[in-house]
Amino acid sequence: MNVLEKPTTRRRFLAGTGVAAAATIAASSTTTQLAFATPQNPSTGDAMIVVFLRFGADGLSHAPPIGAAFDSYRSLRPTIHIRPDQALPLDSSNTNAAFPQGLSGVVGLHPALRGLYDTVWRSGNMAVLPASGMPDAESRSRSHFLAQYNMEIGTASTDVRTGWLTRLNNAQDASGVVPGAATMSDSPALYRGSLDALSVPRLNNFGVSGFPNRSDAFEALNLLHRGPGQLNQVGRATLTAADALRSVDASGGSGYPDTRFGDDMRDVANLLRSNVGLITATVNLSGWDHHSGQGTLAGEFNRLTTELNDGLVAFISDLGPAGMNETTIVIMTEFGRTIDENGDQGTDHGRGGTSFVIGGGIQGGVFGYDYPDVIADSDDNRRALPVLTDYRKAFDEVVRGRVGVSGSFPTLGNQLPDLGLLR
Repeated sequence: MNVLEKPTTRRRFLAGTGVAAAATIAASSTTTQLAFATPQNPSTGDAMIVVFLRFGADGLSHAPPIGAAFDSYRSLRPTIHIRPDQALPLDSSNTNAAFPQGLSGVVGLHPALRGLYDTVWRSGNMAVLPASGMPDAESRSRSHFLAQYNMEIGTASTDVRTGWLTRLNNAQDASGVVPGAATMSDSPALYRGSLDALSVPRLNNFGVSGFPNRSDAFEALNLLHRGPGQLNQVGRATLTAADALRSVDASGGSGYPDTRFGDDMRDVANLLRSNVGLITATVNLSGWDHHSGQGTLAGEFNRLTTELNDGLVAFISDLGPAGMNETTIVIMTEFGRTIDENGDQGTDHGRGGTSFVIGGGIQGGVFGYDYPDVIADSDDNRRALPVLTDYRKAFDEVVRGRVGVSGSFPTLGNQLPDLGLLR
C-alpha cells in the first residue's frame, strides 16, 4: 500500500474501527511543540502554527490600500471601503518595521486588528504580505475547496500527495507523542499522508470514554492492538497520545475570548506548556465568504476580524516573550475577494489575499514582490487583485530560517530572492 495515498492514520483509526465506535477517543485543539514546551526532547526550531481563514477572507479589508493613488479602490467599494483615516497606518513611523519593497504607507491595517497592531506590529514582529496567495502559474482556481486543498498541499500538482505540514514534520523526524495536531474533527489536507498528526477538537474531552471502568478499557484496547501491522501501530500510538493528553492541564491561560477560536488558541498554549512533543499545529477560523452584507467596519466581517485579533492577542500574551521567541504563527486564506463590491454590498471570489507572519524571530513590516500602482477593476484579472507574492515563498523562507527545513514546497521555484522576513 502506498502510504501517501491512503494511509491508516490516527484519524482513520478513530473513525473506522469498532473500537472507535465503542470508546470515544475524542480530540483536542491545535498545538505545537516548542523547545520550552518539551525540555526532555527539545525542538530544533520554532513551533509552527497555521491559522487558516477559510472561505476567502477579504485581503483588501484586512490590509486596505491607503495611498493617495488608491481613490479608485474607494470608488469601487462605495459602502464597504476603509478610508485612510480609519485604517491603522503601516508605515516607516514604526522604526521596528521594514519596508524593503518601498511599501511604506501603501497599505494599512483593519481597525479591528488594533490589539495586534499595538503589540506585535509595534514591536516589529508581524509581517504583512498583501496581494499574496497561490500564483497563477500553479492555479487560478476560485473554488473554495480546490483552492484550499492546493494551498494546504502547497501545489496544484497531482504528483504531490502530502500536506506541507506533514512534510515539515517528517523532515524533522518528529519523535514526540503528538508531533502534529489540528483543532477540527477531520484532519485537514495540511496533514494529508501523516501517520502521526491528531485531530483534536477539544483538549478537555480527549481520552478514552464510554466504559464503566476506564483503566480496564484502556488496558483492553492496548492488548487489542499489540500485534504487528500499520493498523495496530497507529492504534497503539493513538492510545499513547490519549494517555499523554489526559495529564495536560486544559484550564490554564487567561484573557481568551469566549469564542471557538479563543478556545482553540487556549488549547494550543496549554499544549505548548505540556510535554507531548508537538512541532506543528493548525487552527481554523471559518466564515469569510461574504457575498452580501460584508460590512467591513461592522457586521460579520468585523466580528470575525475581532475574533481573530482577540484570540491571537490572548495567545501571544499567554506565551509571553520567551514562548513567542520559539513560535511562528502564519495566517493564510485560499484567496481574496473581488476589488469591487457587488449589488448586495458584499464581494465575490477573487485572487490575491493578505497573509501574515508573527513571531519572535520575524522581521515585522510590509513585504511583497510588487503591489499595483492603482487599484482598478481589470478584465485581465476578472475583477480581482492579482497574486503578486507567492505565499509559499514567504512560508518557505520562514521554515528554512526558523525551523531549518528545506523542500517543504517541492514545486516552488527559487528564482526570486528571499523577502527578508527574518531577523
